[in-house]
Amino acid sequence: MNEIQKIISAQKRGAFLLLSLCVLVVLTATTIYRSQNRPGERSSKPILYVLADKGGSLSPEKAIAAIQKHSQKIDNGFFNPGFSKEGWWMYVPINKTRSGKHWLQVANPLINTIIFYQKQHGAWKEVLVSGDNYPFSQRLLNDPDYWIPITEDIDEVLMYVDKKGESLHVPIRLVADEQLAIYLSDEKIIYGIFTGWFLFLFIMNIFLWASLKDDIHILYILYISASAIWIMVQWGLAFQYLWPNSADFENKSKPFFANLSFLFLLELTKRYFTAPQEKPVFINTLRVTQILLLISSVGLLFTNVPAANTILRFGYLTTMNVIWITAIVIILLYLWTSRKQTVPALFFLAAISVLSIFILVILVSQYSLGADWLFYVNKYGSPAGMLAESTILSFGITQRYNYYKKEKEKIQEALEKEKKEAADRVIQSQEEERNRLARELHDGLGGLLGSIRIGAHYKLKASPEEQEWIGGQIDMAIKDLRNIAHDLMPVNLQEQGLEKVLSKTIDRWNMGEDLEVRMSAMVNRRYPLIIEAGLYRIVGELMHNIKKHARATEVNIELWEDPKQGVITLMVEDNGVGFDAAKTDGLGWKNIRYRVQYMEGKVFIDSNNNGTTIIVEIPLPNERE
Repeated sequence: MNEIQKIISAQKRGAFLLLSLCVLVVLTATTIYRSQNRPGERSSKPILYVLADKGGSLSPEKAIAAIQKHSQKIDNGFFNPGFSKEGWWMYVPINKTRSGKHWLQVANPLINTIIFYQKQHGAWKEVLVSGDNYPFSQRLLNDPDYWIPITEDIDEVLMYVDKKGESLHVPIRLVADEQLAIYLSDEKIIYGIFTGWFLFLFIMNIFLWASLKDDIHILYILYISASAIWIMVQWGLAFQYLWPNSADFENKSKPFFANLSFLFLLELTKRYFTAPQEKPVFINTLRVTQILLLISSVGLLFTNVPAANTILRFGYLTTMNVIWITAIVIILLYLWTSRKQTVPALFFLAAISVLSIFILVILVSQYSLGADWLFYVNKYGSPAGMLAESTILSFGITQRYNYYKKEKEKIQEALEKEKKEAADRVIQSQEEERNRLARELHDGLGGLLGSIRIGAHYKLKASPEEQEWIGGQIDMAIKDLRNIAHDLMPVNLQEQGLEKVLSKTIDRWNMGEDLEVRMSAMVNRRYPLIIEAGLYRIVGELMHNIKKHARATEVNIELWEDPKQGVITLMVEDNGVGFDAAKTDGLGWKNIRYRVQYMEGKVFIDSNNNGTTIIVEIPLPNERE
């Protein structure tokens, strides 16, 4: 298993762990939500009466009087007016299910201003002012939500809630004092699992980037980091731990990090999960959307959000909702058009579809829906969606590597095939040129020398000695010429085969007086001309080296086929002085290695002072296919 395969296996294990974390978060959140909302167990949902402060000038006493006449009654403890143009007064009669001290919770940490009033000595007194427009330290408990103690002598609470120009959710719970620690620890379990997921995903992608040097992991880290901070902002954890004294940035942090998250997600889609031939309209729309997100993010940093006009804030957030939905649609269209071209696009399409469902529900919930389950969706929907999306996407990235690994293998295979075909053409051209040159030497120059010999015979009739000498010289030239032509390309190789032609060549070599050459061959079939010509050339190069350098008196050539091993083996050994096997960089050896490599074979050299043995193994044709 190579390094890439090990990394892919590790990423698959990581993806399965993410899947487990995702299931764990959903099950834990569901269990906690049910236990917190089971009547009389951890908390209860008080009835509340709400009234819009349309003039913005009601005092607590006037608000109570107006509530008694014109208020709206909420039975399930969850008030959702959607985008609100004014502040709201809320009257909560306390109906305790247990005796002793209780705590009233407003489970939305993103309220800009919240003021609690309690009746003391017949008058309503302000007991707590808090919200995102104030430092985090003004919250009574070290918890993102808003809490106020309810002692036994208190049976009613009045609140003023201000989130003008933005979406307002007000989930209210009444928690017994002895259940408070359990209630808060349940919340921290979800936060802890989420933090563990984020850190694991962050570290895993750092590892993958360091191992693979693939920029997708840097971009993915930026995406999940922005998304994670966006979720922390929704939970109030970012204000609690990251910028507790910067109320100004807290008011703009949610759209800011949502913009960054969509910005990086669009770039991920464009770069890594789409086919290269996307329609230009998608590209242009994507880039325009990214520019709008970037301008919005930069503009937020220089805007005093609390001082902005209510209508302006409402218009901005509504516009951003449209841009975010547009971004989702663009991503889904991109992935849909690429689903047949790239396998990772299918995984990314599934991942974004799951996340989109949660995001769309959250966006829709901003518009005056009163269902109690929206509290659950708003609090846990984003992390559950992110966990599901990141889990599927992690599998998708793994499949992306598998996909590109297979594509790379196909490309490599095509390149190898192309290289082999090119080498075939080169070898074929060389053999054809050798054949042509051999014929010209044999038939052209050989014939010319023969004619010169006949002419010289008649010209030198008067001088027999001269006639005999010139005839001998021309005979030697013709003989050498024919040997050269035969070495270039045995004219009968294609018809007679390697064994017969090599035997005739060895007989010719044995006509000399300085070297004895023996051959043993055990082959039962013919091979393609490229292989037979290649082996013939290799024998010729080895014999040339032996004659030139080895000072050998005997050479043994063996050729045999081993069907079990799937190779044809050539062995050439001599009793010469040997040579340094590490120094085989001459032209002859380069030709030998090139031919062996071309035939996908191997060369083994054993050389010492007592002689040299060269073994060449070539895969049989049916084994190479």
